[in-house]
Parts: sequence; structure tokens; C-alpha cells
Amino acid sequence: MFDSHCHLQDAQFDSDREQTFAEANTKGVTHFLVPATDPASFASTMALTESHSTAFGALGVHPHSANEWGPEVKERIRESFEKNDKIVAIGEIGLDYHYDFAPRDVQRLAFAQQIELAIELNKPIVIHTRESEEDVFRIVEEHYGSLPSDAARGQFHCFSAGQKWMHRAIDLGFHVSFTGNITFKKSTLADVVRETPLDRLLIETDSPYLAPAPYRGKRNSPAYLPFIAEKVAELKQLDISTIMHQTFANTLKLFRIPGQSAPIARTLLLAVVLLLSFAVTSQAQRPAGAVPPDSVLTNDRRRAEELRKKQEEELAKEAEQHRQDSIREAGKEQEDAMAKAREQVRQDSIRAAKKIQEEADYAAFMQTPQPWRAIGIGGGIGIGSMQMDVNKSQVSATSVFAWSVQASTAITRRLDFEISYSHMNVGDNFPQDSVWNFGPGASAAPKPPQFAKGRETHLITGENIGISWTSFDFRYVITKPSSAVSFYLGVGFSHLLMSSQQRYHVMLDSVTTSPIEQTYEQDWSRNALELIFGMRHDFELGHGLTVEPFAQIAAYGVFQGTQQDKAFVFVPTRNQIIMTHLKAGVTLYYGWFGVPRQ
Repeated sequence: MFDSHCHLQDAQFDSDREQTFAEANTKGVTHFLVPATDPASFASTMALTESHSTAFGALGVHPHSANEWGPEVKERIRESFEKNDKIVAIGEIGLDYHYDFAPRDVQRLAFAQQIELAIELNKPIVIHTRESEEDVFRIVEEHYGSLPSDAARGQFHCFSAGQKWMHRAIDLGFHVSFTGNITFKKSTLADVVRETPLDRLLIETDSPYLAPAPYRGKRNSPAYLPFIAEKVAELKQLDISTIMHQTFANTLKLFRIPGQSAPIARTLLLAVVLLLSFAVTSQAQRPAGAVPPDSVLTNDRRRAEELRKKQEEELAKEAEQHRQDSIREAGKEQEDAMAKAREQVRQDSIRAAKKIQEEADYAAFMQTPQPWRAIGIGGGIGIGSMQMDVNKSQVSATSVFAWSVQASTAITRRLDFEISYSHMNVGDNFPQDSVWNFGPGASAAPKPPQFAKGRETHLITGENIGISWTSFDFRYVITKPSSAVSFYLGVGFSHLLMSSQQRYHVMLDSVTTSPIEQTYEQDWSRNALELIFGMRHDFELGHGLTVEPFAQIAAYGVFQGTQQDKAFVFVPTRNQIIMTHLKAGVTLYYGWFGVPRQ
């Protein structure tokens, strides 16, 4: 039998590789196709083909390692075909959208360029596809759809797609290869195997992965290939010898491996001769008279002798069966222990490699220049609050919506300067006097505020204060600049502009008012000191752009200064105004050169 896809150069076989070959030969598996997966495995793959006469190789870059594909790797593959005639294919190549270890566009480029190299050299390819059938078949059809029928095609290895994809592969001239997953209880590939044409069908183990039942979950080995052949024979309702012979011939034809049939025939002939020699030799070594000629045996002695031989044979079979069971059990326990040890070593190596890679990536990142946040424009929304003395029975909330815009620049890595403009509005509409609305006799209702202004009495219907302030402040980052979230403190100066507007009716007497609503306005200003605490995070967009989301709270201590007219209802604290501003927003920075991250 020919294992058309097995990774015997894998590190999992380092401890028992020769034993694996020997065990496979005892199970009738005599030939092996060993594909590489990355440039690092090229040398070991070629060495394996040179040290084993029936091992053949394929060189290619697996989609997991697509980032390593490039002109140098391409030339290495080309040179390998010239140096080693046992390198018979380009593989394992393809697309894998399940893990996405490499970006998909990089995978597609590496796949297409390796196909082009295979067509140029007229070599078959070994295709890996997982959750990527649409793109794989599109790329394959683009390259092979118009080629002549005698041009080399390839193998869809470990085929696990549906019947539609199988027929498309066959129509393109490719072979379809099945592995241990067809023996699983929940396999959905039975109909696919049945409908695959016998002359396009291959079998493989994909060792050390995908061991068939009953060894599922263990390290796979070419010695398990008969289980896969047996399952194919069962599904196709053919004799297993037919499957073994046909898949062997298919593999030789696909990979254009000459001169392999004759050695097999010679080996079988030699085995028959040895068996016959052993039988003759054993008969010749029996001592004279040990078995009397059949002619001198009585019927009773003949029956007794036959019974004795039968009993001896049964006892020998039982002893041999017991010995084989003991060997298998001991081997299984040893194999399990070794598999656990190898898996533990593998996991430890993976964790160590990941940690080393993360450290290397971080070190490389720290060597790249960081954009200087030279010019920043942004905005924010939040809540503003000012301490008020509200002279009315219905007190309105003084925490209101506030917005701001700002312009910033980074003076140093930790120190920024910002100019911002913010605005909020505090106000309310007051209820009308029911007597004024409905005349004498109407039910009593809360009266709106009244205020004597000179000789007039004002019936106030609504009032608001618009508060705008311009701030100049410095912010200092108190955490490390490399922290994921940076906390900062700020101090600054603010100039507040306040615009008070009052809407009222003039009281004509104690009951009636003027029907015309009038407006009284006053503008005034104060200065304030500002204290800030906030947090932010920088997202680098490239090309000198940085986006900085932030959240902060600012407190303002307003100096004494211009006083608001006492005629207003909404009155900030007379002697001192305390104001707060909580906001969240984003700033977009641009910097035209980089600074070191250290």
C-alpha cells in the first residue's frame, strides 16, 4: 500500500522513526509520500527521501506559514527538484480560513504563486483546504481550467468537503484523498467516498494527525493505513485487495513515480520462495522415525495422532494470541505514556515559543517611532453643573447637558496644552397664575415669581442663563506613557461669559397683566481657576494620525467679579461660583515626525 500523505519528518517521530517504518512494512504499507509544510522542514523532508528508498517528498509552504513565502523559498524549491529526483510534488499548499494564522490575502497570494511554479515545472500539487473551498476552487480553476489533460494536476488531501466539491475536483482532473476521519462514528463522508471514481481515489494517514478508529486521539502512523483501506472497501462494497492495488497504482500515476511495480513483484516472489524453503527445511530436520509412515498407522493411531496435532495447534494458537495481546497491551500503554510526554513537551514548547514571540514583538514595537501628537482637534459631550440660589417654589435641576470643542498639542511625552470652548444652558419656564389665565373665581395655583423693577412689578414667565467658557490648561500624565490607559491631572485658567435672559409681563394691577411678553437680558463675565482629572488611550492609525478617546471631570473656582442683577430668579452664588463639568469625547491628532517610544 502507498500512504499518499504522511508527515514522517515531524518531531513526534524523532524517537521511533525507523521503528515506524518497520511497523508500517509489516502491515503491508511499503511506500510513503512525505510533504513539507514550511521552509524549515525542507531539509528534513529531503533527508528522509534520501535515507529510505520508498519514501518520496513534496516541498511547499502550508497556509499556516504563508507569511514565509517569497522569492528565496521559490528558488529553493526549484533547485530541490533539480538536485533530488525523489521530490515529486509541490505541497502542502492551500488555504485555511479556520485558524487564519496568516492573513487571507497573504494565503491566497502564496497559494497562487506556488501553483504557477508547479505548472511551470509540470509537477503535481498537494492541496490543503479548510473552510475555504470557494476560494480554493476558484484559484485552482483559474490556473488549471484551460490546461491540457496530460498536464500534471494534484491531490486534494484529507478531503472533507461535500459531493459537489468532490465532483468539481474530479472534473478538473484532480485526485481525492481520504484519511482516518472517514472511520469516525459521526463522519459525513460515506456518500462522498462511495461516489468518488475508483481511478481517482487515494488513501492516506496524514500522520501524526487524524488517527483512524480504533486509535482515534492517539498519534497516527502509516501502520494504520489498512483501517482506512478497509473502510473504503466497506463503503464501496469491494474487496480490500482491490482498494489496496488501485490506490497504489493511482498514487504512482499521480506523482509520476516509475519502476515501483517490479520490485513489489520480486518481493512477493521472494517471500513465497522463503516460505517454501522454510517448510522443506523444517521437514528435513525432523529425526528419523519421529512420525511413522502413514501406511503403517492403524486407523486408531491415525485418529489419535490427528487429535493430538489439532490440540497442539489450538494450544499454540491460544498461546500466540495471549502473547500478541500482551505485546499489544504493553505497547499501547507505552505508546500512551510516550504520547502524553510528547504532548506535554509540545505544549510547553508552544507556550515558551509564544512568550518569546510576544517579547520579541513588543521589543520590535518599542523600536518603532511614535507619532508626535502635534495638532489635535476634537470634541466632547457631558454634564455641566453650577451652584445656584433659585428663588422660586419649584426648583429646577442645575445639572444640564454641556458640549465642548478643543484644540491640543503635546509639548513633551507627558505634558499637553489644550484650548477648549464649552457651553451649557440653565433655565426653566414658570407656571402662569390661574387667576390671570381664567379670571376671578378660578381655583388657586402656584403663582410665578414676581419682582419689583423700579415702579413696575414683573410677572416672570421664563428664565435661562447661557454659560460659555474658554479654558487654557496644561495636562500632565501621571502614569507611564506605555500604559494601556493613561491618567492625567490638569490645571488651567478659564474665562466665563454668562448671558441671563428673563421673559415677563408687566403687572397692571394685582390681578391683570399686560398681554405683551417682554424680555430683560444681561451679559456679564468672570474668571476662574480650573482643576482636571481624566483618563485617555491612544490608538495609532498610521500616517502620523492618532485617535485619543478620553473621559474627564473638571472643577472651576470662579473669582468674585461682575454681579448679576438681583431681578433674576436663577442666581449663581453671589460671593463665589463653583462649577463642575463631566465629559467624554475624542481628539484626532496629527504629527509629521516620530519620537522614540523609550
